[in-house]
Amino acid sequence: MGLRILSVIGDALNFGGRRMETIARVAWLPLSLLLLANMAAVFGYLSIIAGRVITFEDIPNYLSATQLYTQHAATGFANNAAGMWSITAALTFLQTVLVASFMAPLIRYAGLGEKPAPGVIRAPFGPDQVRFIVAGLFSFLFVALLVFGPVAGASYYALKYIVAAMTETRAVFPDPESLHTIEFTTAGATLAEQGMAWIYSHALPAAFVAPFAIILWIIVFLHFSPRNRPQAPERGNAILRALVTLMATAAFLAVAYFALRQEVLQSYQQIAGLSGDAAKNLAGSPVDAILIFGIVAYLLIGYFNLRLYPYPAVAVCRKSFSFAGAFQTTRGWNILKLWVILTFVSLFLLFVQVVIINGLFLGALLPWIINSLYAATAVSTRLVNSGVTGEWVLPTFVWIWNITKILFNIFWSFFSFGVAAGLYGRLYRETEAASPESDLRVSA
Repeated sequence: MGLRILSVIGDALNFGGRRMETIARVAWLPLSLLLLANMAAVFGYLSIIAGRVITFEDIPNYLSATQLYTQHAATGFANNAAGMWSITAALTFLQTVLVASFMAPLIRYAGLGEKPAPGVIRAPFGPDQVRFIVAGLFSFLFVALLVFGPVAGASYYALKYIVAAMTETRAVFPDPESLHTIEFTTAGATLAEQGMAWIYSHALPAAFVAPFAIILWIIVFLHFSPRNRPQAPERGNAILRALVTLMATAAFLAVAYFALRQEVLQSYQQIAGLSGDAAKNLAGSPVDAILIFGIVAYLLIGYFNLRLYPYPAVAVCRKSFSFAGAFQTTRGWNILKLWVILTFVSLFLLFVQVVIINGLFLGALLPWIINSLYAATAVSTRLVNSGVTGEWVLPTFVWIWNITKILFNIFWSFFSFGVAAGLYGRLYRETEAASPESDLRVSA
């Protein structure tokens, strides 16, 4: 069964909008605690950086505190890494627990129609929340440890040995009849003099990147096998599929490489402080290999992330960590459809929050309305206060402005989390409909 892109997106957005009352009831307390935890963490970071306790008496504005932390975070980690990482670990743990407390019941509501337990002051934590956390951590750890870790380790040591070998200093005797005339050079310079610089600039980087590119191609080849495409012939043409997937993989790598190459080279030049001939000689260097490797690694990580994306919803709704049928939804062309769905939903939520809410409404329309009301209120107080504006007017409207901004962003957070839960729930239902067990139940 193929994912219907518009239907899945509509279902996710519909759940976030129509179930807003339930979402707000379930999520308001955990989200409020999250805001307090983030605020406490920022002041904790600043206290470690400053070497004394920093409170609102020192910095009355949370936004200013956040900006100060951003400016001096590197100093804090350099001077007291243990303290900074302790706060980070505690904040991450608390965020994980609080998000799981409302995401697990919302996913079951979206996937099974099971309405969360009644009550307004709730931040439950039980088996469902544990399954959500463990399933999400498994997805992260699988990609980080089994995919990214080995690939990053191999790339680091391979490039390290290439650079070490080419920059190794060696002594040469330019005059064979005189052992007293000694010059020192590098292996890279020697190869260049012998017209074999291509070994360093092309052959070694290509040999380093090739295995990972081949792995990516094999994964793509196996992923689009006929058994992963329900509408495909039972016995497909393996040679044709190999050629098509090879050309598609190579074309994608080439397009991404040429699109990013110039920017990466410029960034490397700035970091290394290179200019002139040294900058020109970067073409065909290991920097190109690093770029291609980065693209390949990104695609590998993205592939496994997409394949594992529905698993937290399956674990929560089934009340089980079983993988049975958990990957049915992302096989074949569905993985590209899921990427389109996630990309559209993410860009839509980001666009509305940044452009519509914080840009147009909170950045232009609402300030005009509040300023107009402030001016009218100020004038009215002057009429009854001998031409003097009431002292309470400005603080009152400042509070109204700040509270309005906070409330709008909190309600948008409710909607965003609701959309995420709705998407998880729909993917669970798609997984159940596509799993072999579902076919057996229907036939019975």
